[in-house]
Amino acid sequence: MRTIALLFLSAVLIIPAAKSADVQRVVILKVDGLPDHLLQRYVNETGGPGREGHSRLPWIQHVFSQNGVWLENFYSRGLSLSAPSWSLLDTGRHLQIRGNVEYDRYTLRVYDYLNFLSFYFGYPISRHIDMPGVELMDEAGIPLLIDRFPYEQRFQALQTLQRGLRLHSFPGVLKRAVAASSPKDFLDEWQLGLPWVGSLYRQTEADLIRNLKDPQVRYLDYFTGDYDHIAHLTADRVSQLHALEDLDALVGRIWSAIAASPLAAQTALVLVSDHGMNTSETVYSQGFNFVDWFNSSAGGAHHVLTNRHPLTEFKLKGLDPFVSEVITPSPDSAYLAGQAAQYPTVMLDLDGNERANIGLRNNTFNVVQILLDQVIQKRLPGTVRSAALSALFLTLDKVRAEWRRDLDDLTEELTALDARIDAQQKLVDAQPKKWTKSEISLGLDKDARREAVRLTTWRTERRGYSEYATIIRRLLALTPADFDPGKFKMDELIPPKSLGPLNSLWDLQHYVTGRASGGLVLSEDGSLDWDHSFRTIDYLSTLRSISVRNNVQSEMSPQPVDFIAVRIPRETLAASLPTQDQPDRDAVLLWRDAAHQALILVRGGELRYLPVGVGLEPAAWRPGLPLELFEDPQLQIPASERQSWLGQWHDERAWLEAVHRTRYSNGIISLPEELLDPPSRMDDPLDRYRERKRTLRRTDLLLLANDHWNFNVRGFNPGGNHGAFFRESTHSVLLFAGGKDSGIPMGLRVETPYDSLSFVPTILSLMGRPEADLPGPVIRELVKPR
Repeated sequence: MRTIALLFLSAVLIIPAAKSADVQRVVILKVDGLPDHLLQRYVNETGGPGREGHSRLPWIQHVFSQNGVWLENFYSRGLSLSAPSWSLLDTGRHLQIRGNVEYDRYTLRVYDYLNFLSFYFGYPISRHIDMPGVELMDEAGIPLLIDRFPYEQRFQALQTLQRGLRLHSFPGVLKRAVAASSPKDFLDEWQLGLPWVGSLYRQTEADLIRNLKDPQVRYLDYFTGDYDHIAHLTADRVSQLHALEDLDALVGRIWSAIAASPLAAQTALVLVSDHGMNTSETVYSQGFNFVDWFNSSAGGAHHVLTNRHPLTEFKLKGLDPFVSEVITPSPDSAYLAGQAAQYPTVMLDLDGNERANIGLRNNTFNVVQILLDQVIQKRLPGTVRSAALSALFLTLDKVRAEWRRDLDDLTEELTALDARIDAQQKLVDAQPKKWTKSEISLGLDKDARREAVRLTTWRTERRGYSEYATIIRRLLALTPADFDPGKFKMDELIPPKSLGPLNSLWDLQHYVTGRASGGLVLSEDGSLDWDHSFRTIDYLSTLRSISVRNNVQSEMSPQPVDFIAVRIPRETLAASLPTQDQPDRDAVLLWRDAAHQALILVRGGELRYLPVGVGLEPAAWRPGLPLELFEDPQLQIPASERQSWLGQWHDERAWLEAVHRTRYSNGIISLPEELLDPPSRMDDPLDRYRERKRTLRRTDLLLLANDHWNFNVRGFNPGGNHGAFFRESTHSVLLFAGGKDSGIPMGLRVETPYDSLSFVPTILSLMGRPEADLPGPVIRELVKPR
């Protein structure tokens, strides 16, 4: 009787524990650029002779399709680019990174998020301990998913948001590479992704499998860019299928290793991609070179700043993996000839894909520098000189109050930064000079290096911003009464290597690129004739009007640019919009041409798509507007109700359910994610300083490419691209499978649409660690309410 009672008591204690078991370990396979539609195609396709009835991707079919959870409609949010997309997936927070490279507008400090080799090779001798994207997240106080696990409980492969580096893997990598490759093959990887990265992946896989045997390790991830590399290079079915077959074999090896591991029953295997890929076997992706265009007279004769050498395959110096700043001078520069190193006037993310982020030097800088150049270096007739001086000070008067307020705010922020630097110096000085094996095993030595990096970064920032502020204050202090052009050099009044403040919409449509061919001209009243004295470009209409004459593919438009997106300050909309349409933050203007433009408005948690006219006043719905929602047959709103539904405010969930199958997918949600920030009131100077740095990484124009066009000036991608909001580019992959006690369903297909912000909260909820303040919804079909 006593034995029966003990058995009954044991059952009572054990059964509830099994029912409430959480995932105790997560293994994440991160696959760059993998599109859901292609993966499903080959999972459902059976093999050739001898493999009839068997999937071409048998392991993925077995693990995820038959015995796991497949999200049919999972989408990248924001631009479908690697650095922004992985930043969302790794943090679960709204975008901090908006391109694969960003530059600070005041100092042109580079944030080169994808410069892997510079990080890997420089790691032993550099003070940097993390990839640039991770440093940015730390500065913003945003943890990564991996940061929820103690150092000794995690294994991370090499990837975009790399937290530290485990150097003990590299000897194995070199042994594999040398054994399998010739020296030429080893070098070719920098260009094409060939053998030695294969050695790196194989060694990382071996390390991951070894760590699966350790029950202490609870977070493991593995990154592969093989498919993305192949799909960019070729649209060939066989080549892309081979890359997927290699992925399938990897899934099989890792799933088998999980099954043999101590925590098999409570382990979740997750396969996720950052974005899709717009690739077609019948279309050769066509590239357009914006470096050359901006260098040309038609584009403004700019000196162009990029993070890599354009068309690297044609240059030996393009092999340099450590470069993050390249200036391509314009041979046609009107007033900055020979000054490219000092005064680049356009910045461009060279890894363009289906979009280009364009930063233009502040238009007022251009006007002031042209006028200063005339009065300092040219012998002008007295009346023209007098008019030029009047125009110079009139130009400065228009911005003087705003720029002085900005400098006053910056001074207050830098004063607060000084105190922080002093405190940080004491913290760094107090760090141990040597570390025990136990401390190293806990990552404490790496934490100390991070503190030293922060100190160095803050000192560099402080110096750069101070130099900018000093020059701008000197410029604003000029007065007509005591202005003596002989006192100054140009770089004492116009900050070198700086784009200055963002441009307004008016500036972008009246952008000054030099003097007019006839020089400075006077009006009848003796003042400067602005219209005839300067050469200007309307960048919105000019960029959209670019057309090529050598397009031989009927599937492609001869115009590379589809539409343009520009941030519009909220205060400029007060007069043009009715009260019911006033947003609570800045808006996004989508511009295809004067007759086809619209605003995306944000208020609280709701969005509104509003067609507008030339003055940004509301206009009627019509076909051909950017995103083409009104006429898209896949819009999940009946035709009879579309105009009414589209004319209202809706929350993101309603928008995503309505638009995710359209040609431009979730673009209406992603554009505000990319261009806008949530409203905030920041009284603390250091909070304002962090917000300033985020604002200064912004660009002026976001160009979206027409279908199958790309702006990847580093080396045009003939196979396929991503970056825009085409559904092929945004439709990514999210699959789950788990052990018998993980609680993950088997054979479940989820049709409800979700996006990147749902990834981290879902993983944490599966592991019994939900965080209420994450903005994205948990995937409820996968995580049942407790």
